[in-house]
Amino acid sequence: MTSKSTTNARLLLLPMVLWSAWLPGILGQNVPFEYHDYPQLTELLQEFHQNYSDITHLYSIGTSVEGRELWVIAISDNPTVHEKGEPEVNLVGNIHGNEVVGKELLLHLLSHLTGGYGQNGTISSLVNSTRVHLLPSMNPDGFNNSWVGDCHSVWGRGNARDYDLNRNFPDKFEENTAPLQPETRAIMNWTTHIPFSLSAILHGGALVATYPWDNTPLGEYGRSEYSRCPDDDIYRHLALTYSENHDNMHQGDVCSGDYFVNGVSNGAQWYPIKGGMQDWVYIHGECLTITLELSCCKYPPADELSDFWDDNKNSLMELLLQTHQGIKGQVFINGTETPVAGAAVAIGDRDNSFHTTADGEYWRILLPGLYDVTVSKDGYTSETRTVTVPDNLTFSAAVEDFYLVGNGNSSAPNASVPSLTFIIALTLLCLRIM
Repeated sequence: MTSKSTTNARLLLLPMVLWSAWLPGILGQNVPFEYHDYPQLTELLQEFHQNYSDITHLYSIGTSVEGRELWVIAISDNPTVHEKGEPEVNLVGNIHGNEVVGKELLLHLLSHLTGGYGQNGTISSLVNSTRVHLLPSMNPDGFNNSWVGDCHSVWGRGNARDYDLNRNFPDKFEENTAPLQPETRAIMNWTTHIPFSLSAILHGGALVATYPWDNTPLGEYGRSEYSRCPDDDIYRHLALTYSENHDNMHQGDVCSGDYFVNGVSNGAQWYPIKGGMQDWVYIHGECLTITLELSCCKYPPADELSDFWDDNKNSLMELLLQTHQGIKGQVFINGTETPVAGAAVAIGDRDNSFHTTADGEYWRILLPGLYDVTVSKDGYTSETRTVTVPDNLTFSAAVEDFYLVGNGNSSAPNASVPSLTFIIALTLLCLRIM
């Protein structure tokens, strides 16, 4: 016979059972402050996608040497598609298998964004206006060969073939003969097929935010020197945004043996490398990409992860918000709503340009101020306009659309072709005049 107290206890438990499926969406899904191996990472990402299916999209960009999926989870109000005019951001962790803090921070950022959506105004506005892609582990094979407490060795740094993935990309300044690895190819394909405008790569072993160029004309064995890229001003701003919002990075001398003014450095001024990811993504993905060194110890004890999250939470959020700083828009054929794909968008005399998407979209992250913006493409007359980037942008860059006029060159896409009737009429008119 069941006692009255047992019956009451079961009745009290019933609502908890009924609500258990909904609790993650109400309270937020917590991520324990511990390291997650590949099976645990996969299970956790699948749980997040299941619990927040309306704002997350879980997909793989490829597999590692040993066949592990390179999981990415996207967070947005329409997470499965690119929305016209909406910027795309990616954060990549664990490019070096034994540098693990960034991998765990991205899982906590995922929890922060999904749990705060609908509860926190800033998070909700960010998710509604941006698609954020998180790749917690670019090198799961290397992570599988690493161990807790290893602060300085290179064991597990490379992939399963022992290639350093941050030395594996084609280089701007010198030939890179290292064979491309599957993880590298996956990144190259991913960053050239989604129109990312902002990216960060999370490392460990120091505490600094660095930016291009990572190499110099002297090559990786040349001296360390400042190697200035065309967007040096905005790159310094992005690095300082992270450092100044970090609890410790801005101090500049947190890790023994290193000193970085305000916690930032040009990559090659620290030390030049050949085949770095951030330079390649900047050039070929046309995406502003910085490197974040987030811990003095590469693989610190798990009981320090909570402190790392506290140190980096504000920095990560402020960095994501920078994707709405600057200008964006579309390029059309004048007098129509037909977009111009592949048009070059250049800023002033900067020695680079970014190109429009198939829908004619572009994004340029810029500091507040006045800029001469030139849009050009073969077959059209280029247009230059002075635009203003205000200093009070929040969740949308300043919108500047451009309309290009065909110059009569038959190579111009969608150029109008004279009709047969028009040609006959023009011929008859010429004959009459003669």
